[in-house]
Amino acid sequence: KPHEGPQTRVLQQTAYEILYGGARGGGKTDAGIAWLARWAHLPEFRALVIRKIANDLRDWIDRARKMYAEARGEVVGTEVRFPSGAKIITGHLKDDNAYTKYQGHEYQKLVIEELNQIPTEQNYLMLLGSCRSTIPELKPQVFCTANPGGLGHEWVKRRFEITGAPKQAIK
Repeated sequence: KPHEGPQTRVLQQTAYEILYGGARGGGKTDAGIAWLARWAHLPEFRALVIRKIANDLRDWIDRARKMYAEARGEVVGTEVRFPSGAKIITGHLKDDNAYTKYQGHEYQKLVIEELNQIPTEQNYLMLLGSCRSTIPELKPQVFCTANPGGLGHEWVKRRFEITGAPKQAIK
């Protein structure tokens, strides 16, 4: 069950790009895992979870294993597989060409953990090309988490219009 306040609000968002930012310990990772669970019953569902460095997703995978247990989601290597056939794949954006690993793929949902660690907006935009859908029930969406700081802090702040009154960001 989500925390009252920011977690509840972010899980209600319908925008194409969603940013859930804030200090450590605010439940951003768990919100992203829960957000993906909504579509685990659909056989065609494919999601991609990205972090700058793949090894940094170990905590995400451990949390996903626990949270998806009730839905019988099974972690197999770098994927979470559900009885329906739905899959969540994990990956990285370690270098400028890493996005090419995902070119030509269709991921209806994309989660980017620690977006502020991605150094350039161009790296982010190249990845967005894989967030698409040919399945009417699966509207493409991107769910990003961020902490203050990091190499991409300035472009993330600019893109999501984070000032005194965020436009698409959830604080």
